[in-house]
Amino acid sequence: MIFALGIALTLVWALPIAEQLQRDTRILQGFPLVTGQSTTIQFEVTDTAKPLSIVISAGNPIAMRAVLVDPDGSEIMNREFNETFAEGARPAATGTYELTITNESSTDTTVDVVFGHIPGVGEDTVDADAFSGVITGASIIIIGVMAMVGGIVVTVLDRHKK
Repeated sequence: MIFALGIALTLVWALPIAEQLQRDTRILQGFPLVTGQSTTIQFEVTDTAKPLSIVISAGNPIAMRAVLVDPDGSEIMNREFNETFAEGARPAATGTYELTITNESSTDTTVDVVFGHIPGVGEDTVDADAFSGVITGASIIIIGVMAMVGGIVVTVLDRHKK
């Protein structure tokens, strides 16, 4: 019963966050990037109060570059990284922002990318309150699993006594 309650609470709180993540970000998963190749992702900013988040993970530790360009064509970020990259940027104007990721190594790879407004992520902060319902639901699931394990142990010990 406790376990089922935990799952229900987690779903009730996680689905809106997942929907917002899907609506407010652009996601590439397992995108192949051969040597010297680039890929560009566009994101439409309509609210400059929300920071842009960029998370990139490559399939292996290779030299890569991330370049972010604002709607005016100005380069607002240009970073070289190896394997993983996470950074935020404050959009100055509404419009289309472009993130270009380049494989600068001599090895092919795949990349996973999240670009946009990640729910609960602010400028240099993460709002734990945005995830409190999910954390509560997960905690109840853990308590439910512990209660089930405890019940199994008591049942097994009780049978051994008889």
